[in-house]
Amino acid sequence: MRIYKGGVEMDNLQQIENESKKNIEQRDIAIIGLACRFPKAKDKDEFWNNLMNGVDCVSEVPKNRWNSEEFYSQDIKEQNKTYCKWLGALENIDLFDNQFFNISPREASNMDPNQRILLQEAWHCVEDSAIPLSELQRATTSVHVGSVAYDVYHPAKADVSTASGTYYFMLANRISYCFGLTGESQTMDTGCSSSFVALNSACRSLLDHSSDYAMVGGVNLHMSPYKYTTWSKSRMFSMSGKCHTFDKDADGYVPGEGVGVLLLAPFEKAIQNKNKIYAVIKGCAINHGGQALSLTAPNVKAQKSVIESAYRQTTFDPSTVSYVEAHGTGTSLGDP
Repeated sequence: MRIYKGGVEMDNLQQIENESKKNIEQRDIAIIGLACRFPKAKDKDEFWNNLMNGVDCVSEVPKNRWNSEEFYSQDIKEQNKTYCKWLGALENIDLFDNQFFNISPREASNMDPNQRILLQEAWHCVEDSAIPLSELQRATTSVHVGSVAYDVYHPAKADVSTASGTYYFMLANRISYCFGLTGESQTMDTGCSSSFVALNSACRSLLDHSSDYAMVGGVNLHMSPYKYTTWSKSRMFSMSGKCHTFDKDADGYVPGEGVGVLLLAPFEKAIQNKNKIYAVIKGCAINHGGQALSLTAPNVKAQKSVIESAYRQTTFDPSTVSYVEAHGTGTSLGDP
């Protein structure tokens, strides 16, 4: 007796399901290189230790950025003032080995610190992957960077290298140029989601075979009080200097700095080449909330939809997921 389901013989149905699962798994993306710098953490190991030990990495804005007391006021309505004077700050952002990257001292002095620290961590990521740069150059390696262009760096004097040192589209281009990488090179600014949108772009580039490897990064520095004096008017920042995400005491978030770079490759290729694999990206999806209560308010239906879209790309049951990392803003608007 032959058993049929929906007009398809069961043996054939099982074969179809196995082929479908295999095709989905062929879309897996491996993270094969990793480098980062975060407040009070010069590399991924210190960052992990800080997370494990619950280290508070927030302090008052360093004096070498701006005088926080000069711009501080508890009166939220006072113009060009902010009630927030706290920051998770990176250290030594002025240190840069320009000769290593074959960059002249004059050009280096005109480079936005975002470009410099991103270039450094991109190199550390290549080192961490143990893949020779010559291999990335022979292959098609794309670069995808997410950053928010609200805090533009202005050198004291302008010359021929000022434009290339300060425009944000150069964040990705600088890496491609210095490393000799010939794949697509993109810098994208989508606000808080910039780094994730860059990751999504990198995955798409690998899945449609536009690139063999993809480098994806995000960088964020605070070089002026402009963000503080403007966003304070929307009460986005925490008055207490702490981010109480999903808590009744949530009163906003605390700005933080950081830079992170990943090197991606198709999972099957990473297995074949015996690369070190940190994690596997099974699904990746983005969308927009469309119209909501306000321009910055989240849309629950849209968030549900994009999560389901990511799950549909995988072979596992969503009920088996045991950990979720949320973008908790620490505000009454964003947390729900």
